Amino acid sequence: MTLSLELKNLDQIQRDIFKALSLEVNKRTKKNTARVSRELKELVKGWVEQTPEMMSLEAQGLPGSLNATFGLPPGNPQAAVSAISNAVAESMEINIQRVNTKLEGSVTFNFVSSTFGLLLGLPQGHQQTEYGTDLHWLDWLLTKGDAVVVQGFMYEPSNGGRSGGGSMKIGGYFKVPSQFSGVPTDNFITRAFQGKEKQISAVLNKYLV
Repeated sequence: MTLSLELKNLDQIQRDIFKALSLEVNKRTKKNTARVSRELKELVKGWVEQTPEMMSLEAQGLPGSLNATFGLPPGNPQAAVSAISNAVAESMEINIQRVNTKLEGSVTFNFVSSTFGLLLGLPQGHQQTEYGTDLHWLDWLLTKGDAVVVQGFMYEPSNGGRSGGGSMKIGGYFKVPSQFSGVPTDNFITRAFQGKEKQISAVLNKYLV
């Protein structure tokens, strides 16, 4: 005996399938939003904290480090790194475009451009000298590149100073060491995300799990 089956209204069947799939995808996306956001923020914090710049900031008393060249006393660098990484992580935006009945939708990950303003407003990004001068070292690190930021003084490595890794002496000039310097479009924050596309994609895919 031969059994044959003829499907009619294939277009309607496809529409019904796509509708069911879109409802399921949107349901899972909504359910997983908070978990995926938390996981992504933790990743971002780690990426920022593991940059050469942040590690150099925490190298207490090491001559030639950012810790020493900026003259950061014990305790200040750790508080600054924590504040910076938290600010960057909290600035992340995940935009979800609901899937329609044509199975068209998207999940995008964005770094909010206004974050630089928030970072530059962090009190932890400043250091007061013994003369009351405010050194906005985070601004130097993020935006000044290789430009001279202090005229008439230069960094001298030693085992003294506020950081225990050197101090400023009269003469010359000071700028951020070139291996760490940054400008608004290329700095330790933008570099923290380089090569992370696969990791970001893997996290975003968890919306569908």
